[in-house]
Amino acid sequence: MQYEFPNIKLLDHLQLEVEDQEGRLAARTRGLSSPLFSWAFNRFFDIYNTIGPVSTIGASNVYTLYVPPIPSPMHARHTEAFLRRWLFRTRVPLAVTIGVTDRCQCRCVHCSAVFAGAPITPMTVAEIQRVVSESVALGATNITFTGGEPLLREDLEEVVATVPRDKAVSLVFSNGIGLTPERARSLKEAGLWGVQLSLDSPDPEEHDRLRVWPGCFDSVRSGVAAARDAGLLVGLSTYATNEFVESGFLGRIAGLGAEWGANELTVFDAIPTGRLRNQDGLLLTPDNRERLIREGLELRDRYRAQMHVVTQSWTNSGAGFARFVGCLAGHYQFHIKADGSFRPCDFTPLTIGNVRDASVHELWHQLTTHPAYRKHHKKCRMQCAAFREKYLVTATEQNPG
Repeated sequence: MQYEFPNIKLLDHLQLEVEDQEGRLAARTRGLSSPLFSWAFNRFFDIYNTIGPVSTIGASNVYTLYVPPIPSPMHARHTEAFLRRWLFRTRVPLAVTIGVTDRCQCRCVHCSAVFAGAPITPMTVAEIQRVVSESVALGATNITFTGGEPLLREDLEEVVATVPRDKAVSLVFSNGIGLTPERARSLKEAGLWGVQLSLDSPDPEEHDRLRVWPGCFDSVRSGVAAARDAGLLVGLSTYATNEFVESGFLGRIAGLGAEWGANELTVFDAIPTGRLRNQDGLLLTPDNRERLIREGLELRDRYRAQMHVVTQSWTNSGAGFARFVGCLAGHYQFHIKADGSFRPCDFTPLTIGNVRDASVHELWHQLTTHPAYRKHHKKCRMQCAAFREKYLVTATEQNPG
């Protein structure tokens, strides 16, 4: 497939062909500027070859739920965003998470999405459609709908359908409750690409306790099956505390994910926000962080070409390709709460503005010129006490429920 980069005049005469050759991506360049870019493109696509595909869609491979299938027009846009960053230092968002409701069945002990104060008025489908359109115009190729619990929104299918299928992939981040075979099929028909389901513990009773919802573990397990049967990609998401690492939970959760047929496992660090606000003792110790990184890489190799395993501790490590990842907030992504509040990420209660009052483009500019977000940070800002003290002391979510 030929990739084109219409927003980069410098590459008008560059031709890039990307194809799958028996499970490996091959990139070939032609044109006057080919000698300058051939090496860079080969290194870029070799990153995916190192990961290995976890699924196929038509003639394209899926390497992670966070990146469009390769090759595809969507991934050409994704690649162009990286080129604009590299060549011109242009900050292009690749992903946006959009809250569609504040309602949820669970009262998770770690919830970062709790709302304080009066009930909110969630964005309408029309408002979300504008937000999605403006986000895609900025460069986003991954649109993830969050909550609360998105499945509680009866018109979620209409919301999903606002994502242009030729320009971005769409995901739903869910607790799994309500992801029946019928709902999974209707979401797939609406254009949904995949689901991310939360799994806090490999022990059913402990997961249900942490979620404060009996049967939640079983809902995740059945939700994975329903999503797979509907043709959706499936990711599992969990978070790591010191107890999580020391108890060996990562290997057990990865084993469940592989057994159930998940395509990816994402391990976030426990972050002192929401209901964990001020609980700095949950932050990983250096030894446990290193152990988590090591185990995550070992599991990634073990389940290669079956299930991709990625830990936030690794993406924030600065090692290898991770030095280009680091803290995603305000660099690769942004978050919009269900009431339209514009924030750096799901975990950062720092409101820049509201999409009901300004365009996504204007708010993205305000975010990327904010003193805390002008430069890329290797590590998560929310795990830095100085950042939280300086910027979040007046945050609106002071009394999470």
